[in-house]
Amino acid sequence: MDNDAVNMSISNDKISDVKALEAFQAAMACGSMTAAAKQLGIGQPAVTRQIKELEDSVGFPLFHRNGPRISPTERGLQFYGEVQRLMSGLHQIRERAAAIRDGRIAAIDIAATPTMAGGLLSPTLARMGEDLPGVVNIETMNAEHVARAVTSRAADFGISALPLEHATLEAKVICESRLVAAIAEGGPFDVDGPLALEALSAARLLTVGNAYRIRGKINGALARGNITPSGEIVTNSSLNAMMAARAGLGIAIIDPVTAFGIPVEGVAIRPLSVSLPYIWGLFSAAGRVLPGELLSFAAGFEAACRTTIPDCVFHDPVDVRTLERSSL
Repeated sequence: MDNDAVNMSISNDKISDVKALEAFQAAMACGSMTAAAKQLGIGQPAVTRQIKELEDSVGFPLFHRNGPRISPTERGLQFYGEVQRLMSGLHQIRERAAAIRDGRIAAIDIAATPTMAGGLLSPTLARMGEDLPGVVNIETMNAEHVARAVTSRAADFGISALPLEHATLEAKVICESRLVAAIAEGGPFDVDGPLALEALSAARLLTVGNAYRIRGKINGALARGNITPSGEIVTNSSLNAMMAARAGLGIAIIDPVTAFGIPVEGVAIRPLSVSLPYIWGLFSAAGRVLPGELLSFAAGFEAACRTTIPDCVFHDPVDVRTLERSSL
């Protein structure tokens, strides 16, 4: 059975017993029917029966059984991901229903790239004060999925670097800084002042690999200077590049959000001798009217950028199209 078939199984009209899904979720988490029953506060025969009925409903076995021991089948593992999403959604529905009843904001849903979530999200939330809802849902994903989550209103806000598909998005805050170098403290490249790109002729370049984002700017600067690094370590995370720099493996060229928002002991951050702009922002769905309490998130984000990233510059959000072209 392929993923589409598994996805369809969870929407089967015969699956109407939430308790059976809870039993399955508990058995997966605990690794046995007995432990699942203890967690749920019911008898083990009840858990066994509920899971057997669930298997009959979906049309495939969820577990391999070997006496008291169980292990998930391949289809069971696929189905588990669907159940987790569904049960999380049910929990959110309960929370939101209670909030509507009490006249309060139930939750704030945020989609962010890993860089933005790691470097700026916590200080942003901390600045919301009493406006911070009781539930905060954070999903990290790539920039394309951030745009999709905000457009579909699965997220209240999206945080990403530019470029970002924004035809259906409204920019709330746009901030600009520059790429920086991360080097081992006390190492051969740890000198005062800006780091010249020519240093890479004798060092490995440590950086992220997306040619349409940071890497594209770095490649352009190296080509203009006719500079060829002695080697490369390519990763999908600026934090990985920082850790490699700390180990003395080379010079990391990374975004300022990671560099200053997630400081690493033993790593020195230095400006580059050339200016390579890095622009990021906070977005919501175009035309969406957000509750006043959630607007404090935008103010908190701006304050977090201002205090976390040295010398950052804020732009008028209406200029996002022009800025996006300059970010390429």
